[in-house]
Amino acid sequence: MSEREEEIDVEIEAKEKLFGLFGNIFLMSRKLEYVVDKELAGDNLTTKQFLTIAVIEKMFGNDYPPSVNQVAEKLSTSHQNVKQIVDQLEKKGFLISERDEKDKRILRLKLTEKNRIFWESRAKRSEEFVMSLFSSFSEREIEEFYFLTRKLLSVLSNSG
Repeated sequence: MSEREEEIDVEIEAKEKLFGLFGNIFLMSRKLEYVVDKELAGDNLTTKQFLTIAVIEKMFGNDYPPSVNQVAEKLSTSHQNVKQIVDQLEKKGFLISERDEKDKRILRLKLTEKNRIFWESRAKRSEEFVMSLFSSFSEREIEEFYFLTRKLLSVLSNSG
């Protein structure tokens, strides 16, 4: 095999790995949603509901309640999808939606005391669940994976 043929083989292998990685990310996303849905099923919650709560709490805090559109933007989904999730969470008592005082077209989202109490009571189970997902990773692998996923999220945020 010539040197050029070896270079081509290496290029093909690299491309195959990238396409494999691309596919694995999608599969991992679907599998993770399935596993988290299963974990939360006993509490009558879904992964999407959990993520909506997490975005409201972690990305917006208690300073000023975010709008449905702001949450939708952070979740990379539509206003309608978030509104459906909000309606479900409101029925369960996890959040309250209120019209903005200055602009009645805007719906603001506030997490409830029931939500806080629920997640506090579930903290140990949640920690054990997350720890189990990464139990086969070394500390260095976790740091690298964290860095690489943040980097990919940054690329995706800047491209769309």
